[in-house]
Amino acid sequence: MKGTQIALQQVRALPAESGAARIILGGRFGEEPSALSWRRLDRFAESGGKAVDTAHSYAGGLSEKVIGEWMRANPGMLIVVDKIGHPDGRGAVDLSAAALRLELAESRLRLGDRAPDVVLLHRDSPEVPAEEVAGTLAGLVTDGEAREIGVSNWPAPRLGQLVAALAKLGRTAVVSYQRSLAVPVNPLWPGTLRASEPVLEVTARHRLPMLAWAAQARGFFAGITELPDVSKPDPFSSPANLARRSRCEALAHELGSRTETVALAWLLHHPDTWPIVGARSVPEVDASLEATQLSFDAATLRWLESGSR
Repeated sequence: MKGTQIALQQVRALPAESGAARIILGGRFGEEPSALSWRRLDRFAESGGKAVDTAHSYAGGLSEKVIGEWMRANPGMLIVVDKIGHPDGRGAVDLSAAALRLELAESRLRLGDRAPDVVLLHRDSPEVPAEEVAGTLAGLVTDGEAREIGVSNWPAPRLGQLVAALAKLGRTAVVSYQRSLAVPVNPLWPGTLRASEPVLEVTARHRLPMLAWAAQARGFFAGITELPDVSKPDPFSSPANLARRSRCEALAHELGSRTETVALAWLLHHPDTWPIVGARSVPEVDASLEATQLSFDAATLRWLESGSR
């Protein structure tokens, strides 16, 4: 494969009908055979995908390493969304500039000595002033360590503070939260947040791009939820979500599609959101990309979410 380097700004500028460019590929990089990761990445890129999601903490660094090996063989085909600042074993998050830059340097080496295109902070540490965090993030762009910066799982009030601090430095944040047609009844992991109404209010007010993780509710719509904690109930198994899944199933049957594909198409109709999908196989990549071909009117979108036309 051959391609030219792109930026997330270019991906975000594409219209909603731009197909696979609206989807970001995640998954079990580093936890599955490398050959399978390469097949998924190949299919995604060949189909018009533009971005891949990973983190310094995923698979003990193997996720970035696998992606880096593929990127070296296929330069310029995909941009990388990477996360640093993950909680340690005690749940503490070190947001000091020194700690974050050390993680980013390690990530860069794993990715083949290339800077990630988008760098997000995995979690918040409320005791660190938002202005200090903004300065650290803006410095990464100034120093060429990232093209864009942002945060994941920050409470709405803190996000508002950070956005204001970044604006003073001439920067706009990219944000990442759990968002899907199914609303989890509990956080998927300690410290993670979904795109709640307060969060959506902040992102809408400041026109922040949102990268939505667990965009297909970790397999809930396919009836095979990958549980974050096997000792706890399915966080998506609520009466409201089961009803949403039933409506998606009915519409999928009518369209000759798949339940999870319809659910992802619902999310794709939100122009401020770029879904991250954790496709575990090439057929699952294909099923996710098929969602870009489904077009629903406003009444259908309301019905999928609430059951009312």
